[in-house]
Amino acid sequence: MYHNEKGFVYPLTFTIIFAAFFLLTIQLEQYISEKRLTEEAETVLKQEYYLLNSLKRTEILLKEKKEYDLSGSYSFAKGNVSYSMSPLAASLYQITFKTKVGSDSEITTYAYYDIDLEKVIKWIEKN
Repeated sequence: MYHNEKGFVYPLTFTIIFAAFFLLTIQLEQYISEKRLTEEAETVLKQEYYLLNSLKRTEILLKEKKEYDLSGSYSFAKGNVSYSMSPLAASLYQITFKTKVGSDSEITTYAYYDIDLEKVIKWIEKN
């Protein structure tokens, strides 16, 4: 009976195993890329939240204390935001925020605070 087989089962089995392995590899690659994308989106959202929260805190601090040569930092659960102020005109100050979340790169943002209006009139993110 062994002499009558023409080698059909082994190549067929090998092809099926190879196809299953190939599909598994594709699915694994998709999973890994989606996970990386999700982690990156989470980091970006944290950076934006920390920045906005720091901006609002600094704006409230400037309204209450009326001190315009401030610098400092805010600490969060997974990041840190430092800020410094410099005058641009008699009633306009530039606030520089540097946001660092985890081991990712630092993001710099510039906000412009108007003393007469007592609010931030513009802010620019620089990556």
